[in-house]
Amino acid sequence: MRFPIVSLRVLLVCLVAASAPAAIHAQAVSGPAIASPANVGPDDREAIARSNFRAEDVGYVLFDLDSGAPVAARQADRPFAPASVAKLPAMAAALAILGPEHRFETSLHVTGTLRDGVLDGDLVLKGGGDPSLATEGLMELAAELRAMGIARIAGRFLFDASALPELPEIDSGQPWTAGYNTGVGALSVNFNRFQLSWTARAGQPVQASAWSVSDAGRVPLDSVAVEIAAGEALTVTPVSTKGVSAREGERWRLAPRPGAASSVWLPVTHPGLAAAHVFRRVAADTGVALPAPVPGTAPPSATLAALHRSEPLGVLARQVLRYSNNLSAELIGLAAARRLDPRVATLAQSAAVLSALPMAALPRTDWTGWRLLNHSGLTTASRVTPAQMAAVLRAAGPEVWDLLPGEDEGKVLPRGVHAKSGTLAYAKALAGTLTTAGGRRLGFAFFVTDEGLRRAMDAAMDRRVAEIPPEARAWLARARTLQADLLALWIAQL
Repeated sequence: MRFPIVSLRVLLVCLVAASAPAAIHAQAVSGPAIASPANVGPDDREAIARSNFRAEDVGYVLFDLDSGAPVAARQADRPFAPASVAKLPAMAAALAILGPEHRFETSLHVTGTLRDGVLDGDLVLKGGGDPSLATEGLMELAAELRAMGIARIAGRFLFDASALPELPEIDSGQPWTAGYNTGVGALSVNFNRFQLSWTARAGQPVQASAWSVSDAGRVPLDSVAVEIAAGEALTVTPVSTKGVSAREGERWRLAPRPGAASSVWLPVTHPGLAAAHVFRRVAADTGVALPAPVPGTAPPSATLAALHRSEPLGVLARQVLRYSNNLSAELIGLAAARRLDPRVATLAQSAAVLSALPMAALPRTDWTGWRLLNHSGLTTASRVTPAQMAAVLRAAGPEVWDLLPGEDEGKVLPRGVHAKSGTLAYAKALAGTLTTAGGRRLGFAFFVTDEGLRRAMDAAMDRRVAEIPPEARAWLARARTLQADLLALWIAQL
Protein backbone atom coordinates (compact mmCIF):
# COMPACT_ATOMS: atom_id res chain seq x y z
CA MET A 1 0.00 0.00 0.00
CA ARG A 2 1.35 3.44 -0.92
CA PHE A 3 0.75 6.61 1.01
CA PRO A 4 0.90 10.14 -0.34
CA ILE A 5 3.99 12.23 0.33
CA VAL A 6 3.35 14.75 3.08
CA SER A 7 4.05 18.00 1.24
CA LEU A 8 5.45 21.17 2.73
CA ARG A 9 2.11 22.76 1.86
CA VAL A 10 0.32 20.43 4.27
CA LEU A 11 2.07 22.26 7.10
CA LEU A 12 0.00 25.32 6.25
CA VAL A 13 -2.98 23.73 7.98
CA CYS A 14 -1.14 24.59 11.20
CA LEU A 15 -1.48 28.30 10.66
CA VAL A 16 -4.72 29.23 12.37
CA ALA A 17 -5.01 32.98 12.85
CA ALA A 18 -5.74 33.89 16.46
CA SER A 19 -5.16 36.74 18.86
CA ALA A 20 -2.17 34.76 20.15
CA PRO A 21 -0.73 33.26 16.97
CA ALA A 22 1.90 31.25 18.86
CA ALA A 23 -0.91 28.89 19.92
CA ILE A 24 -0.86 26.80 16.74
CA HIS A 25 -3.37 24.05 15.99
CA ALA A 26 -3.29 21.39 13.28
CA GLN A 27 -4.93 18.33 11.90
CA ALA A 28 -3.02 15.08 11.57
CA VAL A 29 -1.36 14.55 8.20
CA SER A 30 -2.19 11.53 6.09
CA GLY A 31 0.08 8.53 5.95
CA PRO A 32 1.89 6.65 8.72
CA ALA A 33 4.31 8.31 11.11
CA ILE A 34 7.97 7.39 10.85
CA ALA A 35 8.31 4.73 13.49
CA SER A 36 11.21 4.45 15.92
CA PRO A 37 12.32 0.82 15.61
CA ALA A 38 15.16 -0.94 17.32
CA ASN A 39 18.42 -1.09 15.41
CA VAL A 40 17.60 -2.55 11.99
CA GLY A 41 19.18 -2.52 8.54
CA PRO A 42 22.64 -3.43 7.25
CA ASP A 43 25.23 -4.36 9.88
CA ASP A 44 26.95 -1.09 10.71
CA ARG A 45 29.05 -2.28 13.63
CA GLU A 46 32.23 -2.75 11.62
CA ALA A 47 32.04 0.76 10.14
CA ILE A 48 31.45 2.29 13.58
CA ALA A 49 34.29 0.34 15.17
CA ARG A 50 36.64 1.13 12.26
CA SER A 51 36.15 4.86 12.87
CA ASN A 52 36.78 4.30 16.60
CA PHE A 53 33.35 5.46 17.78
CA ARG A 54 31.22 4.00 20.52
CA ALA A 55 27.94 2.56 19.29
CA GLU A 56 25.98 4.80 21.68
CA ASP A 57 27.43 7.94 20.05
CA VAL A 58 25.82 7.17 16.66
CA GLY A 59 22.20 7.46 15.62
CA TYR A 60 20.29 7.46 12.34
CA VAL A 61 17.04 6.66 10.56
CA LEU A 62 16.57 5.73 6.91
CA PHE A 63 13.04 5.72 5.57
CA ASP A 64 11.06 5.28 2.39
CA LEU A 65 10.29 8.71 0.95
CA ASP A 66 6.83 7.70 -0.23
CA SER A 67 5.44 5.74 2.71
CA GLY A 68 7.61 6.99 5.54
CA ALA A 69 8.30 3.40 6.56
CA PRO A 70 11.70 3.00 8.27
CA VAL A 71 14.15 0.70 6.50
CA ALA A 72 17.18 1.08 8.79
CA ALA A 73 17.79 2.70 12.15
CA ARG A 74 20.11 3.00 15.10
CA GLN A 75 19.19 4.86 18.29
CA ALA A 76 16.34 6.58 16.50
CA ASP A 77 15.00 8.17 19.69
CA ARG A 78 18.23 9.44 21.24
CA PRO A 79 18.68 13.25 21.12
CA PHE A 80 21.78 14.50 19.28
CA ALA A 81 23.23 17.94 18.55
CA PRO A 82 21.91 18.87 15.08
CA ALA A 83 24.49 21.59 14.30
CA SER A 84 23.64 23.18 10.94
CA VAL A 85 21.12 20.47 10.08
CA ALA A 86 18.83 22.68 12.21
CA LYS A 87 18.66 24.95 9.15
CA LEU A 88 16.58 22.31 7.36
CA PRO A 89 13.45 22.53 9.57
CA ALA A 90 13.89 26.31 9.73
CA MET A 91 13.83 26.68 5.93
CA ALA A 92 10.94 24.22 5.61
CA ALA A 93 8.86 26.20 8.10
CA ALA A 94 9.76 29.56 6.56
CA LEU A 95 8.80 28.40 3.07
CA ALA A 96 5.48 27.13 4.40
CA ILE A 97 4.71 30.35 6.27
CA LEU A 98 6.07 33.05 3.94
CA GLY A 99 5.89 31.19 0.63
CA PRO A 100 8.73 30.56 -1.86
CA GLU A 101 7.97 33.82 -3.72
CA HIS A 102 8.33 36.01 -0.64
CA ARG A 103 10.88 38.83 -1.05
CA PHE A 104 12.50 40.88 1.70
CA GLU A 105 12.39 44.64 1.24
CA THR A 106 14.81 47.41 2.18
CA SER A 107 13.44 50.88 1.64
CA LEU A 108 14.13 54.61 1.83
CA HIS A 109 11.49 57.00 3.18
CA VAL A 110 11.50 60.80 3.26
CA THR A 111 9.67 63.49 5.16
CA GLY A 112 9.48 67.23 4.46
CA THR A 113 9.93 69.01 1.15
CA LEU A 114 12.62 69.06 -1.53
CA ARG A 115 13.93 72.39 -2.81
CA ASP A 116 17.06 73.10 -4.87
CA GLY A 117 18.51 69.64 -4.12
CA VAL A 118 18.02 69.93 -0.34
CA LEU A 119 15.50 67.77 1.51
CA ASP A 120 14.12 69.88 4.32
CA GLY A 121 13.18 66.84 6.36
CA ASP A 122 14.38 63.38 7.38
CA LEU A 123 15.63 60.39 5.41
CA VAL A 124 14.91 56.92 6.83
CA LEU A 125 16.67 53.71 5.79
CA LYS A 126 14.29 50.91 6.80
CA GLY A 127 15.34 47.28 6.98
CA GLY A 128 13.04 44.37 6.24
CA GLY A 129 15.30 41.52 7.30
CA ASP A 130 16.91 40.87 3.90
CA PRO A 131 19.59 38.21 4.55
CA SER A 132 21.22 38.89 1.17
CA LEU A 133 21.47 42.68 1.33
CA ALA A 134 24.90 43.80 0.11
CA THR A 135 26.64 47.05 -0.75
CA GLU A 136 25.28 46.71 -4.28
CA GLY A 137 21.69 46.93 -3.01
CA LEU A 138 22.49 50.04 -1.01
CA MET A 139 24.13 51.55 -4.10
CA GLU A 140 20.89 51.02 -6.03
CA LEU A 141 18.93 52.82 -3.31
CA ALA A 142 21.42 55.70 -3.25
CA ALA A 143 21.21 56.03 -7.03
CA GLU A 144 17.40 56.28 -6.84
CA LEU A 145 17.74 58.94 -4.17
CA ARG A 146 20.08 60.99 -6.36
CA ALA A 147 17.78 60.54 -9.34
CA MET A 148 15.05 62.28 -7.31
CA GLY A 149 17.26 65.35 -7.25
CA ILE A 150 18.33 65.03 -3.60
CA ALA A 151 21.88 66.14 -2.92
CA ARG A 152 21.70 66.94 0.79
CA ILE A 153 19.55 66.22 3.84
CA ALA A 154 18.81 69.17 6.12
CA GLY A 155 17.13 66.97 8.71
CA ARG A 156 18.14 63.66 10.22
CA PHE A 157 19.36 60.41 8.67
CA LEU A 158 17.55 57.64 10.56
CA PHE A 159 17.98 53.89 10.33
CA ASP A 160 14.95 51.77 11.17
CA ALA A 161 15.63 48.18 12.23
CA SER A 162 12.34 47.74 14.10
CA ALA A 163 10.98 44.95 11.88
CA LEU A 164 13.01 42.34 13.80
CA PRO A 165 14.75 42.20 17.16
CA GLU A 166 18.40 43.29 16.97
CA LEU A 167 20.83 40.97 18.78
CA PRO A 168 24.63 41.38 19.15
CA GLU A 169 25.41 37.72 18.41
CA ILE A 170 23.78 34.41 17.61
CA ASP A 171 25.30 32.28 20.37
CA SER A 172 27.16 33.42 23.49
CA GLY A 173 29.18 30.20 23.60
CA GLN A 174 31.33 31.02 20.54
CA PRO A 175 34.70 32.79 20.23
CA TRP A 176 34.45 36.58 20.12
CA THR A 177 36.20 36.77 16.75
CA ALA A 178 34.09 34.10 15.04
CA GLY A 179 32.88 35.66 11.79
CA TYR A 180 30.05 33.11 11.68
CA ASN A 181 28.61 34.37 15.00
CA THR A 182 27.43 37.80 13.93
CA GLY A 183 24.90 40.27 15.17
CA VAL A 184 21.34 39.80 13.87
CA GLY A 185 18.94 42.53 12.82
CA ALA A 186 16.38 43.68 10.27
CA LEU A 187 18.97 45.98 8.71
CA SER A 188 22.00 43.80 7.95
CA VAL A 189 24.53 44.17 5.13
CA ASN A 190 27.31 42.01 3.69
CA PHE A 191 26.37 39.15 6.05
CA ASN A 192 27.35 41.30 9.05
CA ARG A 193 31.05 40.61 8.76
CA PHE A 194 33.84 43.13 8.37
CA GLN A 195 37.52 42.97 7.56
CA LEU A 196 39.97 44.46 10.03
CA SER A 197 43.30 45.13 8.32
CA TRP A 198 46.46 46.78 9.59
CA THR A 199 50.04 47.69 8.82
CA ALA A 200 52.71 47.16 11.45
CA ARG A 201 56.09 48.42 10.24
CA ALA A 202 58.98 48.36 12.67
CA GLY A 203 59.41 51.67 14.46
CA GLN A 204 56.14 53.12 13.17
CA PRO A 205 52.66 53.35 14.72
CA VAL A 206 50.24 50.59 13.74
CA GLN A 207 47.57 51.75 11.28
CA ALA A 208 44.31 49.78 11.40
CA SER A 209 41.07 50.13 9.46
CA ALA A 210 37.70 48.37 9.25
CA TRP A 211 36.03 47.56 5.93
CA SER A 212 32.64 46.26 4.86
CA VAL A 213 33.30 44.01 1.88
CA SER A 214 31.14 42.85 -1.04
CA ASP A 215 31.62 42.02 -4.73
CA ALA A 216 31.45 45.77 -5.34
CA GLY A 217 34.61 46.27 -3.31
CA ARG A 218 35.52 47.56 0.15
CA VAL A 219 33.76 50.40 1.95
CA PRO A 220 35.22 51.95 5.14
CA LEU A 221 33.09 50.89 8.11
CA ASP A 222 32.77 53.99 10.27
CA SER A 223 30.76 52.24 13.00
CA VAL A 224 33.85 50.34 14.16
CA ALA A 225 36.62 51.88 16.27
CA VAL A 226 39.94 50.11 16.85
CA GLU A 227 42.25 50.48 19.83
CA ILE A 228 45.89 49.44 19.38
CA ALA A 229 47.59 47.56 22.20
CA ALA A 230 51.05 46.08 22.64
CA GLY A 231 51.67 42.36 22.44
CA GLU A 232 54.03 39.68 21.21
CA ALA A 233 51.27 37.50 19.71
CA LEU A 234 48.30 38.54 17.63
CA THR A 235 45.15 39.11 19.68
CA VAL A 236 41.84 40.68 18.70
CA THR A 237 39.22 41.20 21.40
CA PRO A 238 36.04 43.26 21.72
CA VAL A 239 36.00 46.20 24.09
CA SER A 240 33.03 46.17 26.45
CA THR A 241 30.23 48.35 25.14
CA LYS A 242 27.90 47.89 28.11
CA GLY A 243 25.79 51.00 28.36
CA VAL A 244 26.94 52.31 24.99
CA SER A 245 24.06 53.59 22.85
CA ALA A 246 23.22 52.16 19.43
CA ARG A 247 24.62 55.24 17.69
CA GLU A 248 28.13 54.82 19.13
CA GLY A 249 28.97 51.53 17.43
CA GLU A 250 31.48 48.96 18.54
CA ARG A 251 35.09 48.93 19.63
CA TRP A 252 37.79 46.30 19.14
CA ARG A 253 41.25 46.05 20.66
CA LEU A 254 44.06 44.87 18.36
CA ALA A 255 47.47 43.70 19.52
CA PRO A 256 49.33 42.86 16.30
CA ARG A 257 52.55 40.91 16.02
CA PRO A 258 55.46 43.35 15.86
CA GLY A 259 56.38 44.12 12.27
CA ALA A 260 53.59 41.98 10.76
CA ALA A 261 50.75 43.34 8.62
CA SER A 262 47.64 41.25 8.13
CA SER A 263 43.85 41.16 8.30
CA VAL A 264 41.08 39.20 10.00
CA TRP A 265 37.35 38.80 9.48
CA LEU A 266 35.23 39.81 12.47
CA PRO A 267 31.50 39.82 13.29
CA VAL A 268 29.46 43.01 13.23
CA THR A 269 27.62 43.34 16.56
CA HIS A 270 25.62 46.52 15.76
CA PRO A 271 24.21 45.58 12.35
CA GLY A 272 21.72 48.43 11.90
CA LEU A 273 24.29 51.12 12.58
CA ALA A 274 26.87 49.40 10.38
CA ALA A 275 24.46 49.18 7.43
CA ALA A 276 23.53 52.85 7.87
CA HIS A 277 27.18 53.90 7.80
CA VAL A 278 27.81 51.85 4.65
CA PHE A 279 24.81 53.53 3.03
CA ARG A 280 26.10 56.96 4.05
CA ARG A 281 29.39 56.19 2.32
CA VAL A 282 27.85 54.94 -0.93
CA ALA A 283 25.38 57.85 -0.93
CA ALA A 284 28.31 60.26 -0.73
CA ASP A 285 29.85 58.51 -3.73
CA THR A 286 26.67 59.27 -5.72
CA GLY A 287 26.63 62.91 -4.65
CA VAL A 288 24.18 62.73 -1.72
CA ALA A 289 25.48 64.19 1.55
CA LEU A 290 23.99 62.65 4.69
CA PRO A 291 24.46 63.48 8.36
CA ALA A 292 25.66 60.80 10.78
CA PRO A 293 23.01 58.10 11.19
CA VAL A 294 20.90 57.75 14.32
CA PRO A 295 18.34 55.04 15.21
CA GLY A 296 14.67 55.80 14.63
CA THR A 297 11.52 54.62 12.88
CA ALA A 298 9.83 55.65 9.69
CA PRO A 299 6.68 57.65 10.55
CA PRO A 300 3.45 56.56 8.87
CA SER A 301 3.34 59.91 7.05
CA ALA A 302 6.73 59.38 5.40
CA THR A 303 6.87 58.98 1.62
CA LEU A 304 8.44 55.89 0.06
CA ALA A 305 11.39 57.12 -2.01
CA ALA A 306 13.17 53.92 -3.08
CA LEU A 307 12.77 50.16 -2.67
CA HIS A 308 15.18 47.24 -2.98
CA ARG A 309 13.76 43.70 -3.05
CA SER A 310 15.66 40.48 -2.44
CA GLU A 311 15.51 37.39 -4.61
CA PRO A 312 12.58 35.06 -3.83
CA LEU A 313 12.74 33.09 -0.60
CA GLY A 314 12.98 29.86 -2.57
CA VAL A 315 16.32 31.05 -3.96
CA LEU A 316 17.53 32.30 -0.59
CA ALA A 317 16.56 29.04 1.14
CA ARG A 318 18.54 27.07 -1.45
CA GLN A 319 21.56 29.27 -0.70
CA VAL A 320 21.17 28.74 3.04
CA LEU A 321 21.05 24.97 2.62
CA ARG A 322 24.06 25.02 0.31
CA TYR A 323 26.34 27.63 1.91
CA SER A 324 25.01 27.30 5.50
CA ASN A 325 25.25 31.00 6.34
CA ASN A 326 24.14 31.36 9.96
CA LEU A 327 22.93 34.95 9.72
CA SER A 328 20.72 34.16 6.73
CA ALA A 329 19.11 31.24 8.56
CA GLU A 330 18.41 33.36 11.64
CA LEU A 331 16.91 36.27 9.68
CA ILE A 332 14.66 34.01 7.61
CA GLY A 333 13.56 32.08 10.69
CA LEU A 334 12.87 35.27 12.63
CA ALA A 335 10.81 36.71 9.79
CA ALA A 336 8.69 33.56 9.62
CA ALA A 337 8.19 33.38 13.38
CA ARG A 338 7.28 37.07 13.64
CA ARG A 339 4.65 36.52 10.95
CA LEU A 340 3.00 34.10 13.38
CA ASP A 341 3.76 35.96 16.59
CA PRO A 342 4.98 39.60 16.46
CA ARG A 343 5.98 39.35 20.12
CA VAL A 344 8.97 37.12 19.37
CA ALA A 345 12.05 38.87 20.78
CA THR A 346 14.76 36.18 20.99
CA LEU A 347 16.09 33.42 18.78
CA ALA A 348 14.96 30.80 21.29
CA GLN A 349 11.39 32.15 21.22
CA SER A 350 11.50 32.24 17.44
CA ALA A 351 12.71 28.65 17.20
CA ALA A 352 9.97 27.55 19.60
CA VAL A 353 7.28 29.17 17.45
CA LEU A 354 8.51 27.41 14.31
CA SER A 355 8.97 24.11 16.15
CA ALA A 356 5.27 24.17 16.98
CA LEU A 357 4.47 23.61 13.29
CA PRO A 358 5.84 20.07 12.83
CA MET A 359 4.82 19.14 16.37
CA ALA A 360 1.22 20.04 15.59
CA ALA A 361 1.21 18.66 12.04
CA LEU A 362 2.84 15.36 13.00
CA PRO A 363 1.15 14.32 16.25
CA ARG A 364 2.16 10.67 15.90
CA THR A 365 5.85 11.58 16.09
CA ASP A 366 7.39 11.37 19.56
CA TRP A 367 8.74 14.90 20.18
CA THR A 368 10.40 14.08 23.49
CA GLY A 369 13.87 15.61 23.56
CA TRP A 370 13.33 18.09 20.70
CA ARG A 371 14.96 21.41 21.63
CA LEU A 372 15.99 24.02 19.09
CA LEU A 373 17.35 27.30 20.46
CA ASN A 374 17.89 29.07 17.14
CA HIS A 375 17.50 28.56 13.40
CA SER A 376 21.13 28.11 12.36
CA GLY A 377 22.21 25.32 14.70
CA LEU A 378 25.05 27.47 16.06
CA THR A 379 24.73 26.23 19.63
CA THR A 380 25.72 23.13 21.56
CA ALA A 381 22.45 23.12 23.52
CA SER A 382 19.97 22.21 20.75
CA ARG A 383 18.92 18.57 20.47
CA VAL A 384 16.84 16.47 18.06
CA THR A 385 16.42 12.75 17.55
CA PRO A 386 17.02 10.98 14.23
CA ALA A 387 13.34 9.98 14.13
CA GLN A 388 12.22 13.58 14.65
CA MET A 389 14.49 14.97 11.93
CA ALA A 390 13.38 12.21 9.59
CA ALA A 391 9.74 13.13 10.21
CA VAL A 392 10.44 16.81 9.52
CA LEU A 393 12.36 15.94 6.37
CA ARG A 394 9.59 13.76 5.00
CA ALA A 395 6.93 16.36 5.83
CA ALA A 396 8.96 19.04 4.02
CA GLY A 397 8.39 17.21 0.74
CA PRO A 398 9.94 17.73 -2.69
CA GLU A 399 9.74 21.52 -2.35
CA VAL A 400 12.58 21.28 0.18
CA TRP A 401 14.28 18.09 -0.99
CA ASP A 402 14.96 19.72 -4.34
CA LEU A 403 16.82 22.56 -2.60
CA LEU A 404 19.32 20.29 -0.88
CA PRO A 405 22.88 20.39 -2.27
CA GLY A 406 24.55 17.34 -3.79
CA GLU A 407 27.90 16.24 -5.17
CA ASP A 408 27.14 18.07 -8.42
CA GLU A 409 27.33 21.33 -6.45
CA GLY A 410 30.81 20.75 -5.09
CA LYS A 411 29.74 18.98 -1.91
CA VAL A 412 31.74 16.02 -0.62
CA LEU A 413 28.86 13.59 -1.06
CA PRO A 414 28.43 10.38 -3.08
CA ARG A 415 26.52 10.56 -6.33
CA GLY A 416 22.78 10.47 -5.74
CA VAL A 417 22.99 11.99 -2.23
CA HIS A 418 21.46 15.41 -1.59
CA ALA A 419 21.70 16.54 2.01
CA LYS A 420 22.27 19.30 4.55
CA SER A 421 25.35 18.81 6.69
CA GLY A 422 26.10 20.07 10.18
CA THR A 423 29.41 20.36 11.99
CA LEU A 424 30.42 21.45 15.48
CA ALA A 425 33.38 20.28 17.52
CA TYR A 426 32.41 16.76 18.64
CA ALA A 427 29.12 16.81 16.71
CA LYS A 428 28.47 15.78 13.10
CA ALA A 429 25.14 15.49 11.31
CA LEU A 430 23.71 14.95 7.83
CA ALA A 431 20.09 14.75 6.64
CA GLY A 432 18.63 14.45 3.17
CA THR A 433 17.84 11.96 0.42
CA LEU A 434 19.78 9.26 -1.38
CA THR A 435 19.29 6.86 -4.28
CA THR A 436 20.46 3.28 -3.69
CA ALA A 437 22.28 1.12 -6.22
CA GLY A 438 18.97 -0.56 -6.93
CA GLY A 439 17.27 2.76 -7.71
CA ARG A 440 15.35 3.09 -4.46
CA ARG A 441 14.91 6.67 -3.09
CA LEU A 442 15.30 6.97 0.66
CA GLY A 443 15.39 9.78 3.18
CA PHE A 444 17.85 9.72 6.05
CA ALA A 445 18.95 11.58 9.17
CA PHE A 446 22.39 10.73 10.61
CA PHE A 447 24.05 12.04 13.79
CA VAL A 448 27.18 11.38 15.81
CA THR A 449 27.89 13.30 19.03
CA ASP A 450 30.33 12.79 21.88
CA GLU A 451 28.46 14.45 24.74
CA GLY A 452 31.28 14.10 27.26
CA LEU A 453 33.98 15.65 25.10
CA ARG A 454 31.67 18.48 24.04
CA ARG A 455 30.73 19.28 27.65
CA ALA A 456 34.39 19.36 28.64
CA MET A 457 35.17 21.72 25.75
CA ASP A 458 32.32 24.03 26.69
CA ALA A 459 33.43 24.07 30.34
CA ALA A 460 36.93 25.15 29.28
CA MET A 461 35.71 27.71 26.72
CA ASP A 462 37.90 30.80 26.37
CA ARG A 463 36.14 33.25 24.06
CA ARG A 464 39.50 34.78 23.13
CA VAL A 465 40.53 31.55 21.38
CA ALA A 466 39.05 30.97 17.93
CA GLU A 467 40.88 27.80 16.87
CA ILE A 468 39.26 24.38 17.20
CA PRO A 469 41.52 22.09 19.28
CA PRO A 470 43.54 19.58 17.21
CA GLU A 471 41.88 16.66 18.96
CA ALA A 472 38.45 18.00 17.95
CA ARG A 473 39.61 18.27 14.33
CA ALA A 474 40.77 14.67 14.47
CA TRP A 475 37.40 13.62 15.89
CA LEU A 476 35.58 15.38 13.05
CA ALA A 477 37.79 13.67 10.49
CA ARG A 478 36.76 10.31 11.94
CA ALA A 479 33.11 11.40 11.92
CA ARG A 480 33.32 12.30 8.24
CA THR A 481 34.85 8.89 7.51
CA LEU A 482 32.03 7.15 9.36
CA GLN A 483 29.46 9.26 7.50
CA ALA A 484 30.99 8.28 4.15
CA ASP A 485 31.19 4.60 5.12
CA LEU A 486 27.55 4.45 6.23
CA LEU A 487 26.34 6.22 3.09
CA ALA A 488 28.27 3.74 0.96
CA LEU A 489 26.81 0.84 2.98
CA TRP A 490 23.25 2.11 2.60
CA ILE A 491 23.59 2.82 -1.11
CA ALA A 492 25.04 -0.61 -1.80
CA GLN A 493 22.78 -2.79 0.36
CA LEU A 494 19.35 -1.15 0.59
